[in-house]
Amino acid sequence: MKLAFIIIPLEVNKVPMTGLIAKTINAFFKEFDGCTHYRVQGVWKDHVFRKVSIECEKIEVAVPSDEHDVFIMMAKDVAVEAGVKEIMVQAPDGQILFIPGVK
Repeated sequence: MKLAFIIIPLEVNKVPMTGLIAKTINAFFKEFDGCTHYRVQGVWKDHVFRKVSIECEKIEVAVPSDEHDVFIMMAKDVAVEAGVKEIMVQAPDGQILFIPGVK
């Protein structure tokens, strides 16, 4: 098994992501038999290089070797449903990916 994670903002365009976060936790629980989740803060430069900070939920999961693609597909679905430009994940192979959403 390898550790993978996804980071989901708590809010997107003033819309709470609580339902999506709960749905993702439940999906990881069903697919991978559990997960760990907790609040984190993210900071990055926006399109005009201002410092932007946002509260997020980080969800970590142990992914079996034969289910790496399943995790990535689930993360793609989350990115689209969240309606974000991209979402940060750590793939089970350790690579950090920014998975595009719908913006």
